[in-house]
Amino acid sequence: MKNLLTHSLLLSCFAAAALAQTPTVTAVVNSSTYAPPLCPGLLATIYGTNFGTNAAAVSVSVGGAAAFVFPTITAGQFSVILPVSTPVGATTLTVTVGGVASAPFSITLAAYSPSFLIQGGAASGLASVYESTGNTVVTQAAPAHAGDLVYVYAIGLGATNPAFVPGVAAASTSPTVATPTLTVGGVSAKIAFAGLPQGVTGGLYQVNFTVPSGLQGTQPLVLTIGGVSSSSTVTLATPGITSLVSNATFANPGVASPGSIATVFANSIGSTANQTTIFPATTAEGVTVTFNGVATPLFHVIGAGAQQQIDLLVPDELPTTGTVNVQLLTPANFYPNYALKMVPSNPGFYRIQDPKVATRLNVIAQFNGTAWLALPASTTAALGLPACTTGTNILSECGKPATIGDYLVLYATGLGLTTPGGDPNGKPLATGTVPPIDGSVLYETPTTPVVTIGGISAKVLFSGLTPGYPGEYEIVVQVPSGVTSSDDVPVSVTILGATDSSVTVSIQPHA
Repeated sequence: MKNLLTHSLLLSCFAAAALAQTPTVTAVVNSSTYAPPLCPGLLATIYGTNFGTNAAAVSVSVGGAAAFVFPTITAGQFSVILPVSTPVGATTLTVTVGGVASAPFSITLAAYSPSFLIQGGAASGLASVYESTGNTVVTQAAPAHAGDLVYVYAIGLGATNPAFVPGVAAASTSPTVATPTLTVGGVSAKIAFAGLPQGVTGGLYQVNFTVPSGLQGTQPLVLTIGGVSSSSTVTLATPGITSLVSNATFANPGVASPGSIATVFANSIGSTANQTTIFPATTAEGVTVTFNGVATPLFHVIGAGAQQQIDLLVPDELPTTGTVNVQLLTPANFYPNYALKMVPSNPGFYRIQDPKVATRLNVIAQFNGTAWLALPASTTAALGLPACTTGTNILSECGKPATIGDYLVLYATGLGLTTPGGDPNGKPLATGTVPPIDGSVLYETPTTPVVTIGGISAKVLFSGLTPGYPGEYEIVVQVPSGVTSSDDVPVSVTILGATDSSVTVSIQPHA
């Protein structure tokens, strides 16, 4: 009987040991930036395995000092406040779950790791900034104005006086020991307070500041303490224009060519504005954009939602060099001039984002004379389009790969001057005028662009405005021989000294 009892106890011990799996730590990061550096007193996230879901069974030590563990925990990650007493430099972190300890995980502590809490929990974007009056969050639809007193939440600002206890609400106001500085769009902002206000949990800092003047649009918000600065990808929204970019690529901010379609990203254009297909109107919902004081035609004014934008035609009459002033007017205000650099061309292909392959930007390319799209088979399926087959109507939208010898129509904007028949001395289309939809007059680029597919020069049969579509260009090319088959063959266009090479196309042998 004794032997049987001993055997039973041993089995129980083995079962318990099997259940208590050893935790492992794979990464320790700043909870706001999801990256190093780390510092004492930082709100940090620990990633790994076998953490369980019972926070009461989990403890964390850093250099022998205990960290504060937050009550929400999963098997693969949880958050802590690193101990404030741990010296800076190299040390180790250990996670213990139910008495079973992980292997020590090497980390390095800096003196500071300043970062802001971000709206939506992302690693970049609008910081969690609030108006001191009303405590409303600052967004692109409701931006902060010059002179507003606002506050933002931050982590990683180091020691306070009096010192805080991780996870415990501050009994009194506790300013940071080191004095931070803060800039908005590179302009210094006056800080009224930085530290832990009374009642705020230790490890979560508050910075109160006044929004500086002379800014417009969404601007980088940067906090510096002890010589260490937060990321410039974190921003604050103020009213006005953030940037003017190519409508095709959303690239090259502050640069445009006459006759191209551009997108203005702006704040406070009106939360209810949502006007589409309004060309050639120059005002919608009270919103107007002027170039050197002259209102330009608008395509869309989209004020509803987080991202506010205006799609417009850059006037054909503007110069191809120098700087022009762009100004936004809304029912509530008109904003400072935005300096726009003019260039002869700013080519950008329109593209289709593959819903399942984030890195694939397929150029919008139609088989000449059809509505068929040149797409990888997988992208066609991901978009929910039918595959083009022999029996498919040429006016039906479908997708299939192109092959060598096919004629494709590539769509772009920003190819520069167009005139009837491409006559170098011809008269450009007047701003606000639509090129004849019947093609009775073709507005062509006097300069033929250089198009390459897979690095091989393609024959260009036409380059000019799409009939019936102001600001939109089409380039008709033939896929050259020698292109290596792939779903991601690079495509580039160069004209008047500027290039876009950000897209691909699917080239495959005949099925």
